[in-house]
Amino acid sequence: MNALQPVYQVMDQGILQDFINSLLVETIIPEQFIFNFATAQTALNQHGKNLQEVFKNTSEQFSFVLLHEESRQGLVMFAVQKGITQAWKFANETEVFLLERTNDHVQINVIGIIELFEFIQAIGLFNHCSTDKVQAFYEQLQKCLKQYHLLQQHRVNAHDLLNQSLAHRFRILEQYAGYRDRPYHPLAKLKEGLSQQEYMQYCPEFAQELSIHWVAVHKDKMMFGEGVENIFKQQPSEIFIPRAERYQLKQEMFQRGLNETHIAMPIHPWQFEHLFPKFYADDIADGVCHPLNFISKGMYASASMRSLLSKNVLEESLKLPIGIKALGSLRFLPIVKMINGEKNQKLLQQAKAKDAVLKLKLWLCEETQWWSYLPEKQNDRTADNEWLFVEKPTHLAAQRRHIPAELLQEPYQLIPMASLGHTITGQSAIFDYILQLQHKDINSKQILIEFEKLCTCFFDVNLRLFSLGLMGEIHGQNICLVLKNGEFDGLMFRDHDSLRIYLPWVEQSGLKDPNYLSPHDFRNTLYHESVEALLFYIQTLGIQVNLGCIVDNLASHYQIEVKNLWSVLAHALQQVIQNLNFQPEILTQLQHLLFEVPEWPYKQLLRPLLEQDTRIGSMPSGIGKTRNPLWYALNC
Repeated sequence: MNALQPVYQVMDQGILQDFINSLLVETIIPEQFIFNFATAQTALNQHGKNLQEVFKNTSEQFSFVLLHEESRQGLVMFAVQKGITQAWKFANETEVFLLERTNDHVQINVIGIIELFEFIQAIGLFNHCSTDKVQAFYEQLQKCLKQYHLLQQHRVNAHDLLNQSLAHRFRILEQYAGYRDRPYHPLAKLKEGLSQQEYMQYCPEFAQELSIHWVAVHKDKMMFGEGVENIFKQQPSEIFIPRAERYQLKQEMFQRGLNETHIAMPIHPWQFEHLFPKFYADDIADGVCHPLNFISKGMYASASMRSLLSKNVLEESLKLPIGIKALGSLRFLPIVKMINGEKNQKLLQQAKAKDAVLKLKLWLCEETQWWSYLPEKQNDRTADNEWLFVEKPTHLAAQRRHIPAELLQEPYQLIPMASLGHTITGQSAIFDYILQLQHKDINSKQILIEFEKLCTCFFDVNLRLFSLGLMGEIHGQNICLVLKNGEFDGLMFRDHDSLRIYLPWVEQSGLKDPNYLSPHDFRNTLYHESVEALLFYIQTLGIQVNLGCIVDNLASHYQIEVKNLWSVLAHALQQVIQNLNFQPEILTQLQHLLFEVPEWPYKQLLRPLLEQDTRIGSMPSGIGKTRNPLWYALNC
């Protein structure tokens, strides 16, 4: 692809590639529609066309998807190749063609993702799906394209990271990390509920300073996190507002007679405009909530959008609900998740005490200070409290995320893993920056060496947790690499609410059942019933998504054979496993599940959106099968 293409064309190609790869791996386009070069040429002969004239960059090593639509004598075709992570993948830097015959005239045009979707629907490949969900996905795809095109105006600038302060570097890296969002998901950049102007105001790629609104909430109608020991000193305003501005807020509270009875709560500007009046009109009328005139500045969206980085207090982040949909789920802030996050933070701290390496290499954000509106039963943290599971309180809450302060000072450097999974057109790759920190040459040999060190660091921490029965939410936005003097030295975990556990190993390790909070009639998905179920998150989120997109980016940007990178990853994982003291039967099981089976589980992206009914706050999810990249890297 020409590097000088407009950003929107490059981005459209990225969505198209993710969409087609999902169609292939989830067998929505089954293998019966894939043909070798000779068979595809025979099909084109009927229309008087030559395959290599249509597909300029292909050879006889390629195969081709051919989709026929009889009523208008149409044929959609695109090139595919055998993959390491899935059986068939869309061929890089190729296009999708539509051939149409009208009488004796044959016309061939390049088509985009919308035309491809319409064609697939016309030939019945979505017939097994819910009609409403297919239509919803179609509309989401159109919105997603419009929002992608706004990225032409992004304000991410990673050209001169070495000359920035550590805190400013981290903010730029967060913006960089947000640019792709969830790797391989065709709707990753869709934020339903945002206008185009709001998209450019509130998404991290545009580096906009946010205006945070404040509402006084009666303290008797609130629940607090375990880390809030003194509500008068430990309030959001005391943490996130500089002293001079805080005086203005206190003056307004005092003048309105609210300083003794109410607590000032921050609200995201989108939330304040769109949802606060809808959900809290009665509370405003009753005097429970008082919208304040005070507005604070100094916050920027991080990669996750609802977690805001503070310009004034570098180690502090503020997590606020914002009632938009991303990846099919609402981005609110439920009390139940914050309570379970407290339990998980405690469990991870206990795990560090059990393992000397984890004590040195695993860093945790402090996330036990939170504040939430709750109209009833504020002291009841049990499943009997039905108010913990209703929607309204999830829209008026705030959580403090405290980054260990030393990680924002020399000799440390924090790098969100998601920033390594792509390269923004016209920007430096973040791996360039890592090699600059190390004063090393930027070449493919050095990239392979450093990638092996990254994998070793990643697997060492996560497999030590695994051996204790724990597995974090290890995708690229939740984990930051900790570099010390430029070298990979550990991981920082944040967003603790999704730690998964295998209870027999947890208790065998001397840790206690966290007794997760969930409704009485709900199966809590943080508990897992087998070693395989826990390992699933290393295979999927850890390797296929997080490290997998880093592999793809390094291969593309530095022109490295993708199989070489997967081999490096596989050998690093093997070495880490051998160095840990797993029981022989567990070692055998790990060796089998990770290296000896040609297929792995796969977290589906399209089928859940097209086929499932899902809970309001959950990303639609389904499990399929795909190739085991480690098996193929080591055996083929």
